[in-house]
Amino acid sequence: MLLLKSCYINDSGFTCCNKQLENAMKKAMSGKDLLSSANHIQKMAEGSLGGKFETVVAFDDFAHKSHFKEGKSCKVEKNGQYALAWQP
Repeated sequence: MLLLKSCYINDSGFTCCNKQLENAMKKAMSGKDLLSSANHIQKMAEGSLGGKFETVVAFDDFAHKSHFKEGKSCKVEKNGQYALAWQP
């Protein structure tokens, strides 16, 4: 697996390549409503980092493969929700 120099394994045990994105995601995740979490993550990521973001949120862990810009990709887990956000 090739990682950018800016990528790291976060506290959730997943690859993340932008601390600002990780913080925005964790702050946006609340409650049990997956759609609400996905919408909040997308809005916070776009507001804090600029540009468009894609998000996926689920109650179970999932595998993914994505192409992303300039290290703007992150996957986290919080309160039983797994979320992935990336800038295509």
